[in-house]
Amino acid sequence: MKKLYAFFLLLTFSQQLFSQSQPTQPTSGPGGSDYTHSDVTFYNYATNPDGFYLFEPSSPIPDSANVVVFLHGLSLVSPHLYGAWINHLVKHGNIVIYPKYQDAGSAVPASEFNANAVTAIINALDTLTHTGHVKPRLQNFAVGGHSYGGLMTANMGILAATSGFPQPKALFSCQGYTDNTTDTRLPNYAVMPADVNLLIVVGDNDAIVGTTFGHFLMDSTVNVPTSHKNLITHHSDNHGTPTIGSTHFEPCSRDDAYDTGETNLFTTVCGLGTKTDAVDYFCYWKLFDALMDCAFYGENCTTAFGDTPEQHGMGEWSDGQPLVVLTVEPSEGTGIEDENKNRFSIYPNPTQDEVYISFDLNEKEEVLIDIFNAQGQLVKSTRKNYAAGMVNEKISLENLATGIYNVQIQLNENKYAQKIVVR
Repeated sequence: MKKLYAFFLLLTFSQQLFSQSQPTQPTSGPGGSDYTHSDVTFYNYATNPDGFYLFEPSSPIPDSANVVVFLHGLSLVSPHLYGAWINHLVKHGNIVIYPKYQDAGSAVPASEFNANAVTAIINALDTLTHTGHVKPRLQNFAVGGHSYGGLMTANMGILAATSGFPQPKALFSCQGYTDNTTDTRLPNYAVMPADVNLLIVVGDNDAIVGTTFGHFLMDSTVNVPTSHKNLITHHSDNHGTPTIGSTHFEPCSRDDAYDTGETNLFTTVCGLGTKTDAVDYFCYWKLFDALMDCAFYGENCTTAFGDTPEQHGMGEWSDGQPLVVLTVEPSEGTGIEDENKNRFSIYPNPTQDEVYISFDLNEKEEVLIDIFNAQGQLVKSTRKNYAAGMVNEKISLENLATGIYNVQIQLNENKYAQKIVVR
């Protein structure tokens, strides 16, 4: 009898455990459902591999709208695979350009992907100038992408300077593909503009591309300080049902209204991700919304950057238990500060041989930079005069042992400190 009672007790506990439901979409804020438009107008200009799809807000039709370029994963040319996310972006008042850049049968070589995407973007922007389309606000231009599109998102941030389309203020790279060839990958990501707002997202259970490109992009974009650059990892959570995943295809959130009928093995696998869940609301959708708000208007910056609760929080299961939070690198708050304060950030962190110390000066100033070891001993010091503006000071660490160090910077009477890890 006792064994039977224990069995039923265990069964009841298990049912309670797995009956917990995910948090629903928030009603407002980044990732929220407070949409300003109720409909989306869909245009198909994607006959060729350098073609594109357009999505414009309607009901009501706005006079103008910000522009988002959405770059799909390898062979995922049909926009229905990301349709729910596209709907979210457009109903919040954005124009979405979806470059095709290849064919579903993968006959287009990867060496043509960048050029095709550039052509598609330029032609789409030209199309938007025609009567009947929503006028694009070219000053508010963002690029986001998944998988191969995550790699190409970074490329567009660099190629904009020579390609004839606006410089993106915001870049959102999700599960970027690690292309070690020169077919699509650019030779130098250190030339990424310093003022771009950059978020890089990876999944801890991504068996397709892993996290290699995400860390590479974080470390190689040395001009972009961590005041407006974070690497974010989202994690699986099995507390309730359906479970929270962290696989390569989590950004897929399909809407068959945009199905163009172009299929292959990749579209089949991605298409299995019919769910739109908390990973979308509290990770991808929230972060991209906040990133654009911060880049365009200086709003929601603490949700976009800084390892804040607003940024890394994933909501709660129905029993009140928080979902496993996002991991943010650097792991200390280095978010956008008040514009009247001098910004101070260090990258890469962790590091090996060198770091860049970035700060913003309102006027010419003498700056003292000290580095202390874990025992509080001064191990390196530099004092220089710098001109007004953004400073990126390179400091060699080649003689420092592995460990944790405290970097202190003195600007006039103000002191700022941050820990770094030397590997």
